[in-house]
Amino acid sequence: MKKHRITKAALATLAAASGVAVMAGSANAQTAPPPTIQPMNGAPEIRDGQQRFKMRGRFQYDVIASDWENNTEQGTRSYVRRAFIGAQGRFTDHWRYKIDFVLNPGAAEAATTVTTTTIADCDSVTAGNQPCVATVTAATTGGGDDVAVDDAYLEYAGDFFSFVIGENNVTAPLEDRTSSLDIPFIERSSVINTFGYGRAAGAALLTNGANWMAAVGVYGDSLNNQDSNFNNDEATQVSGRFTWAPIFENAPDSYTLLHVGLTARQRYNGDDSATRYRTRPQNGRGSRYIDAGSGLAGQGDTSYGVELAGQWNALGFTAEYHTLEGDTAAGVNFDFDGYYVDAFWSLTGESRSYRGNTGSFGPVVPRHGMAEGGMGHLMLSARYDFIDLSDPAGSSSTRGEQSAYAIGLDWIPVDHVRFKLNYALSEMDRTGAGTTDVDAEVISLRTQFDF
Repeated sequence: MKKHRITKAALATLAAASGVAVMAGSANAQTAPPPTIQPMNGAPEIRDGQQRFKMRGRFQYDVIASDWENNTEQGTRSYVRRAFIGAQGRFTDHWRYKIDFVLNPGAAEAATTVTTTTIADCDSVTAGNQPCVATVTAATTGGGDDVAVDDAYLEYAGDFFSFVIGENNVTAPLEDRTSSLDIPFIERSSVINTFGYGRAAGAALLTNGANWMAAVGVYGDSLNNQDSNFNNDEATQVSGRFTWAPIFENAPDSYTLLHVGLTARQRYNGDDSATRYRTRPQNGRGSRYIDAGSGLAGQGDTSYGVELAGQWNALGFTAEYHTLEGDTAAGVNFDFDGYYVDAFWSLTGESRSYRGNTGSFGPVVPRHGMAEGGMGHLMLSARYDFIDLSDPAGSSSTRGEQSAYAIGLDWIPVDHVRFKLNYALSEMDRTGAGTTDVDAEVISLRTQFDF
């Protein structure tokens, strides 16, 4: 009986408190507008004064057929390339945040290996109140984690600058800054993946205008790297990027763009780094036939890059060249370089969207999606990709060069849904004594959506 009286008293107290809360809420409603829900990038965004909150995510499912000349890889596989879930928002107009979790269903297969894996691309960081748009990749060492992070940062956005702290890629090159949702091919170029550009934990300072940006950052390891030894220094780097679009005209009936950019990075490997310079064939997901060897993991390396991109209505191109030099633990110098050239043609007349304040490309929005009775967006792409890892300082017999040719067809039936079909031929030429040159053909089909 006593328990019943206590329960009734508790319920009465809660009811009274609820009534007070409702009355208070009614009073506040007279002075403050209620939160609103706005459509934004495929998902609703909740806005309440300066505060904002939006769930975000992406899913990329690939089917790949490989045919290597030496039968190293034969057959067809399907797998989840990326699966993200996260959120972004603002506490005030100046204080912002974003965090994306990467779900890796196939992570167990890499649990005992040391790899460099492209895992991300998301919204980039901008200064002031300019919109945030998709950007680029993360290099991770180790494996076996079912959950990792992509972007995970806090940002203070001032009127003329932004300060970012956490996992980010503010200073990464053009292709890495462009989201995996919006790159023309299923995978990024060999030089971007091999040189280890991407996200890491650190702090960056960014300033920009309508057609330019400049950023500098100081970084440590990625948050996804496994911490196994707390008695050593982790890898660190200082990097910077500057971009400028001297021609940027976006009119209703025409689109003209010329983009130029420069990047630089000084990287110190630390005591527990396992830096490797190796590459897969274009769009490949298995073996790395060209590998400069583990003996090149010295004190660190320095890399420089140049970017060039253009768009004229439905036609566009992107090109980057990067060079890297370093010293082995024995003090022997080595040099690598690589580049790629991409060309695109929209069969349905759309142009790629460009964000001058981040120096990156965003999504293509169909003029006439299937929801409006149209066919969506169709784009043809072509690529030449080259990387040279043949410096004799790498004693490995697997060092060499790789040239790749690729063509692609993209279809975007409605905004935020995309299908990609790629064919790639890679010519892998090892320069070590007694080695064999190998060609590899890869056909890939991707289904993706995001919100």
